[in-house]
Amino acid sequence: MENSAKEKFNVTDLSYEQVQQLQAIEQYVLKGLTSSIGPNVAVIEGSAGVGKSVILTKLFQRLKQHQQINSIFTVNHPDLLKVYQSLASDLPGIKQKDYVRPTSLINAAHKNNQQYDVILVDEGHLLLSKAEPYIRFKQDNQLAELIKLAKVVVVVFDFHQMIQTKMLWTPTMLKQVLAPYTHQTFKLDVQYRMQAPQAVLTWLKNLAQGAINPFPVFENYDLRIFDRASEMYTLIKQRNQSEGLARMVATTGFTRQAGRHNVHMDDFDLPWDEYDGQKTPWAERSDTINEVGSIYTVQGFDLNYVGVILGPPFEYDAKNDRITVNPDKVTHREIYKKHPAIMNEHEFAEIKQTVMFNALNILLTRGIKGTYLTAADDKLRERLLQLNHG
Repeated sequence: MENSAKEKFNVTDLSYEQVQQLQAIEQYVLKGLTSSIGPNVAVIEGSAGVGKSVILTKLFQRLKQHQQINSIFTVNHPDLLKVYQSLASDLPGIKQKDYVRPTSLINAAHKNNQQYDVILVDEGHLLLSKAEPYIRFKQDNQLAELIKLAKVVVVVFDFHQMIQTKMLWTPTMLKQVLAPYTHQTFKLDVQYRMQAPQAVLTWLKNLAQGAINPFPVFENYDLRIFDRASEMYTLIKQRNQSEGLARMVATTGFTRQAGRHNVHMDDFDLPWDEYDGQKTPWAERSDTINEVGSIYTVQGFDLNYVGVILGPPFEYDAKNDRITVNPDKVTHREIYKKHPAIMNEHEFAEIKQTVMFNALNILLTRGIKGTYLTAADDKLRERLLQLNHG
């Protein structure tokens, strides 16, 4: 039961801090529904693992207890949508159709002239901030469109989980979208996912920004750096056998070989995750122990143990003793689309670094009990191993 994402989102006993946060946000929503000035927007900000989805799930349950409140929930993430839709069968008053993708919600609302009292948005940093006609979104910004459709919008944001330029979000951009409306930010900062001491959390956070710091001194968490991905995979399989929810994940940057799009390093060679129409999320399917997960299949999910491979774009900058990103080695070019908010090539170059480090941040914040690391770049891997043995 504890290895089910559905159970982790639908928490029975909230902490004292979560109860206080939930009450404050609910009061803001109910006040916004009776306000003559609107729309109103509540922004829930917090890093990975602080329980943003838990708060949003509980809020949705409470709103659905009010039959006169017309509310709907949206998330721009197919695997998370599966989890939420499966939750519907366990929650009174909530149906599968209450959970939708934002493009579908916006287009259906325009077609049917539909308005809502409350729209809840999980993973707001995945909302499109530019038109994407290919997926039938023709306006300029999904959050701006959602706000037009409701009296109150509650949206979750973590700027360090923005992973493609077509979903480009910065604090300034969010401020611009919210400027015409009454809004309030609620910050969450208590870590609920990773059962790691602060020294480990800080070290991983800094690593996800390119900093190479001395290895932390800690107990009660399994943090290791490996020379070989194959050895890391062996331990991941052992952890999966004994405790479940242990998976290999990697960043982009592995080229096709003999027509196969695999993650390959030393004698490790496994296929990437593939989108699957099954209702069970990737991380919870037993067969995916034989695949490598990506930001698209693990974002928003917990793993007990995660084996992270930093792909070839992550290189070692010896002069500054830092990790840097080589955008030329990024194989998933979709993440680097031109965006009207990117004013010049210098800014675009900085954003290319940011997007990749955000992807790394997502992968490094999945492991509840342990995080294992290796790097495809030889010099970077050697530098990280020096920390391990220092």
